[in-house]
Amino acid sequence: MLRNEKLQLAGPLGVIAALASAQAGALALGVWPSSPLLWYLNLEVFRPVQYSFAPENELMLGDLARTLSVAAPLFALVCIGLAARKRFPLALASNLSLLYSGFLLYGSYLANCPIAEAKVKIAALLAPSFLLAVAIMLAAFLSSAVSHRAYWKEILS
Repeated sequence: MLRNEKLQLAGPLGVIAALASAQAGALALGVWPSSPLLWYLNLEVFRPVQYSFAPENELMLGDLARTLSVAAPLFALVCIGLAARKRFPLALASNLSLLYSGFLLYGSYLANCPIAEAKVKIAALLAPSFLLAVAIMLAAFLSSAVSHRAYWKEILS
């Protein structure tokens, strides 16, 4: 079961790491605004995070709204699942990470391909942000599949 728990953590930890990295990069730009590496990471790699999900309480939480509204609940579910040794919070976190990775993939498509164009560009699919979104989506899908497999195995036995 320990191996399955590790696989169940792949999706939520991937989403948390991506959101935390995007937030850290944005905060680092405030300190080093002339860094070309930080601008590249912010505009090319982590750009879909800006398009993926916009919480309504952005005025109250400020720049941390996206991170706190997505990453904090995922982290809390993972911690509760590991501390209580329960599978349901881990399964819920893996399924929510799959849902958010879908938003991230769609945000990557919106960031790389303008709405005015009707065609799908191959260059938009080879952008670093799209590759990051696909990697997170695969990890979240694997995590969710392991979670569903464990529940079906328990139901059928």
